Amino acid sequence: MIERDEVCRVAAVVVTAVVILECLGSVASTGQPSNGVPEEVVPEDHGQRKWTIAMYWVSDNDLDEYTDYFIDMWIEQLTNREDIALSVFLDRYDASANISTLTEEGWQETKDLGEVNSSSPETLSSFLNYSLTEPALKADNFMLIVQDHGNGYLGLCCDEGLPDSNQAKMWMSIDGLGSGIRDGLAISGGEIDIISLDACTLGIVEVAYELRDTASYMVASVLGVPFDGQNYIALLSGLSDDPDITPEELACKIVDDYGEWYSAPLGTYPTLYPYMQDFASLSVIDLRALGPLKDAFVDFRDTVLPKDAVLGKPFKDAAVYADASLWTNNMGTWFYPDIKTMFSEFSNSIRGQYPDVAAACDAIVGSTDAVVVHDWSSWRTKDVVTGLSVFVCPSIGVFEVHWDALERIYNAVGLDFVEDTGWDLVLMEYFYTTKMYGVPPTA
Repeated sequence: MIERDEVCRVAAVVVTAVVILECLGSVASTGQPSNGVPEEVVPEDHGQRKWTIAMYWVSDNDLDEYTDYFIDMWIEQLTNREDIALSVFLDRYDASANISTLTEEGWQETKDLGEVNSSSPETLSSFLNYSLTEPALKADNFMLIVQDHGNGYLGLCCDEGLPDSNQAKMWMSIDGLGSGIRDGLAISGGEIDIISLDACTLGIVEVAYELRDTASYMVASVLGVPFDGQNYIALLSGLSDDPDITPEELACKIVDDYGEWYSAPLGTYPTLYPYMQDFASLSVIDLRALGPLKDAFVDFRDTVLPKDAVLGKPFKDAAVYADASLWTNNMGTWFYPDIKTMFSEFSNSIRGQYPDVAAACDAIVGSTDAVVVHDWSSWRTKDVVTGLSVFVCPSIGVFEVHWDALERIYNAVGLDFVEDTGWDLVLMEYFYTTKMYGVPPTA
């Protein structure tokens, strides 16, 4: 039998609980307690993502026919949208540019940008700032992918859809690429772990040095990039399965997945073109480790200048041997011999007679080896391609090229590598003249 005092105690507890629940209900429904005093409403915390990938997708040109294919692929392959988000800048040939996102909310257009110049560094900077500061995209790690046509130091990101321009197409310079990324970082206060350049022949020291300290790693190819580009299926499905992967591990995985895609037997993967595209390469460059390589190029310049005519032929022979694009099915790209191969061949050919030049070559090879974190190239390159190249002109006409009606003289396009190493002076002495080994031009 329950005593009277116990009944009263239980009743009091019940009444108190009811009062508390009513107060809580009042706060939840009105944002303030029942006594009318306002109380701060704490927004729901969705947590921070593991990775955000910002894709600068420039297809305001002949690549636009593939854009829908890739969008469908991204949506299908990115299944873990709580940990991974996409922020995509899209500039298409016959449509307004926009920024769209792929998150747990699905594929959504977040900004209609109208007609923009996607070859402008300011456009890249603005997109980067948005992707780094939008709260819904906040993440532990950040990767920027730039996709379009590329041609080494000559530039990338071709925009053909500018109605108010008197030029058929515009290109972003490498100097502009660097300034656009740096401005975006400065405005946003953000950081980039990986910069992946999905365009032809951008795995050169001139590009890497321009991007030094903007990110930890650069992923790029020293050769032409086949039509399917990087392996987005493996990238997004792999991140969905393993969102805790570190930046270095992810950069190396991108290279391995690329190698798997372009070395697999025909028909293994759903490629855009039904033929082998095994003239490919990809590498990971440590952008924080370029200082010693720059210093090694400076020492080499000081060692071989003024010109010694005896060095001319072995230097040229080494450059030709190291340029795989001259003898592989590589879509006729520019003149970028592999650094390690070229300087190894050069040093071996003159070591007995010129030990000081050989030592300078060895320093470049060792510094390049420290910069290239991971690389892959197809069997067709015969191990000549090792991950990082440099421009070497076969003649004055290539050094002072006028490309797509734009002047692109090698030492007049704002390349930091040229300014800091004087590599252009070496080229002008040993490669610039028509006779190659005659009287050098007046610098």
